[in-house]
Amino acid sequence: MEQLISFIEKAQSDKELMAKLDVLGEKDAGTDEIIALAKENGFTITADEIEKLKSENTADSAELKEDELETVAGGGSQNRYDPKSCKNMYRTKYNCVGFLSACWCDHYRKECILDPKKGKYSMTKRYWHSCTMNAFSKYKGDSDGRPD
Repeated sequence: MEQLISFIEKAQSDKELMAKLDVLGEKDAGTDEIIALAKENGFTITADEIEKLKSENTADSAELKEDELETVAGGGSQNRYDPKSCKNMYRTKYNCVGFLSACWCDHYRKECILDPKKGKYSMTKRYWHSCTMNAFSKYKGDSDGRPD
């Protein structure tokens, strides 16, 4: 898993590598193509590691609590807004979250909705998804951005 994390960190600082990952992400490439790209860049990763990271990034338990946010250094974000492709969006897409949901667009926002009856999170968390560049209207959906 360490190699995969290092690969993601390199991609966040290497625009050429991130562009290659974006192409793979936009065409919904298989893990074999991702593994091959990682290998070209000197990283050895496995399909199991990719699947594990995908599940961690979409699991509710992967969310940071307020006190954990204080300890986070850096972070993977960038301006992924593209007027040509984003103007026709109606919901979150690869552009919003990047490779393995590890490099969110600076303009994408995801906010957990509290259960109004209980004043806390419900068992099936729902989120408000929005784009500060108005690529899509604010909508309610699941943690992956699928609309209700």
